[in-house]
Amino acid sequence: MLGLKELRENLNLSDTAGRSQYLRLFLTSFAALYVEIMLIRWVGTEFRLFAYFQNLTLIACFLGFGYGCFRAKKRPVQLFDYAALCVIAILIDLPWRGWAGILELMGAGLSLSPDVSIWHDVAGQVSWAGFTVSAMFVAGILLLLIATMIPLGTWVGRFLEDAPNTITAYSVNLFGSLAGIWFFAGVSFLGLAPVYWFALAFALALLMQPAWQKTGIVAVTAMAACLTVLVFDRLPAGKTVWSPYQKLEVIPQGNENYQINVNNTGYMTIANLSEEESAKNPELAIHYRLESSYETPYRFLDHLDMVLIVGSGAGNDVAAALRHRARSIDAVEIDPAIYDLGRTLHPEKPYESPSVHISIDDARDFMHRASHRYDLILFGLLDSHTQYSSLSSMRIDNYVYTQEAFTEARRLLKPDGILIVKFEVGPQFEWLGQRFYGELNKVFGRAPLVYYNPQVYGLLPATIFLTSKSDAIWKKAEDRDVAAFLAEHPPRFPLSTVSAAPLTTDDWPYIYQRKRTIPRVYLEVSFILLTLAMLLVRKKFEFRNTSTWHFFLLGAGFLLLETQLVSRLALFFGSTWIVNCIALTFVLLVLVAANFFVMNAEVKHLAPYYAVLVLCLIGIYLAPWDRLPFSSRIVGVLLSTAYSVPLFFAGIIFTESFRRAKGRSECLGANILGAVAGGLAQNLSFIFGLKALLLIAAVSYGFAGVSSLFAASSSPPSSVTELGSTNIVNAMPQR
Repeated sequence: MLGLKELRENLNLSDTAGRSQYLRLFLTSFAALYVEIMLIRWVGTEFRLFAYFQNLTLIACFLGFGYGCFRAKKRPVQLFDYAALCVIAILIDLPWRGWAGILELMGAGLSLSPDVSIWHDVAGQVSWAGFTVSAMFVAGILLLLIATMIPLGTWVGRFLEDAPNTITAYSVNLFGSLAGIWFFAGVSFLGLAPVYWFALAFALALLMQPAWQKTGIVAVTAMAACLTVLVFDRLPAGKTVWSPYQKLEVIPQGNENYQINVNNTGYMTIANLSEEESAKNPELAIHYRLESSYETPYRFLDHLDMVLIVGSGAGNDVAAALRHRARSIDAVEIDPAIYDLGRTLHPEKPYESPSVHISIDDARDFMHRASHRYDLILFGLLDSHTQYSSLSSMRIDNYVYTQEAFTEARRLLKPDGILIVKFEVGPQFEWLGQRFYGELNKVFGRAPLVYYNPQVYGLLPATIFLTSKSDAIWKKAEDRDVAAFLAEHPPRFPLSTVSAAPLTTDDWPYIYQRKRTIPRVYLEVSFILLTLAMLLVRKKFEFRNTSTWHFFLLGAGFLLLETQLVSRLALFFGSTWIVNCIALTFVLLVLVAANFFVMNAEVKHLAPYYAVLVLCLIGIYLAPWDRLPFSSRIVGVLLSTAYSVPLFFAGIIFTESFRRAKGRSECLGANILGAVAGGLAQNLSFIFGLKALLLIAAVSYGFAGVSSLFAASSSPPSSVTELGSTNIVNAMPQR
């Protein structure tokens, strides 16, 4: 077996020739994806601003990687900038609980307008001085993210530039990147904490350290300080659990009650309403029954055989249904760690009941596949009850609260079944309650009943929306006791279907967005990113070179296309981590097929490929996928097949263009900077909807086709081994 010294010699980045070159490229590509996904997951968890801007960390990493590609002719001194990575960790995760509040202020300082529900009481009250300080702090974090990725981009660009057989190098690059995606997915699935994520990254960096660059005391000290900070993790008040989606902090409240924080903010509770506890405190038990949002909806039900709970969480809703003698309960929860907490900690043990059937799945995917009919379908609070719900790392409830989702729920109801939607509507967000009111009115053809329950000790408050396909609940509302209850618990917003807030759909699922406009805070952060990009590449990006713009447009179009694929497939297969990984693997395999096509076929003119690509994008946009008479899985497969065609042609176009171009690293850098622009262009979906991104991608590819006619290209090389390809960073997870 090889010793550590021999292994380091084989992996050493400084040698770009020899048998071990492809092993180095594989590990460099692995490291690029691993570090990038690690940063996307961790920074968004600990600094809420980066969770709200779904692709902010991704775009910053793209920018750093692309700038590194421009510098491929310079020899970097390390695998990635671990000094920058250490500073990021210390700045964001300083082990002082008050630091979390300072980060909140830094994020809130960018909100100068109330055009989006981001921060509860801060929007519109921030001074220009506060905005300037916040902008400088965020810009500093972005610069550190960029700096971390620059060496990785340089090494990948250098390896591709020097590879004697580009098609082999490309395949190695792809499979290394795929390994990075699945390795981090495995780490997340195992529930390992970030200290292990960073330790693995540091170990890889030290293992591949160039021969001329020795690790000094300063570097080792910085790594040790970073890991120490991550170990203390802001001195949590309770047990911390890392799920595949988010960070969970379980804080005991005494008497078998618990508070569960998600991503450092209040999220849910586990309340002890067991018979033993009720017997000890009968007055409290009566108060729960009369006022709790978990109990009062059952006033409107006469029988309870089949129940579906969407977003069952740690089990409070399930326990309530069991207390009301539900015979069969389908409980759907996307996060296995939250379910496990409810299974082990909830004093009533609702998940151990033989009447409860748990599904660890996305809510929409479950409803797509469900065949039962239910007496009650309950939309739990999900993450809506927290004022920071729009900042959750996954934003998993966007597609749950659309007209199409409520239509699916209506399909699953029995003729006299009842739909209950629980949602915390803050007093300053009346439009949000009116949006729900209008959506349910439109889907069921009748205005829902609405009332409000305050918080009752450990059970959270909620606005309750009730509707049905029959008249039963409205007749029950005429009963004297029920009518008195509704009068005593009015909603905290005017009941009106005429609202300034547009109704949400699967194409426009932005539940926390009031109008079809790009929030000003998005524009502010985009401006910061563009300014940083211009300052970095102004001397490297050849603005007068048509070929540069050609690859720039290809990058922008591809990112928009890939984003569409991942988001659309989530509707048919679920917004789970495994679906995202499979979707990205699918994208990469299609690109491999495109690369081999170019290797084995003679591509003389690209114009027909551009034409087919643009027409396919328009066709996918116009096709009525939601009206096809097939199951959701079959429609998802058909949609994946449809998307594979433009992906395949996009791969052919890039590979052949890259084959003919001069300066592979410069072209790769321009392509990745185009992906940055494509990431920012996604903000247009706030105005035009998600599907419109397909048309924007088509326009981008159309202009790329026109620019290719004028691009200065070298003569095509005679050997097929000189083929090039896109880099895997264009296939990062999108949300």
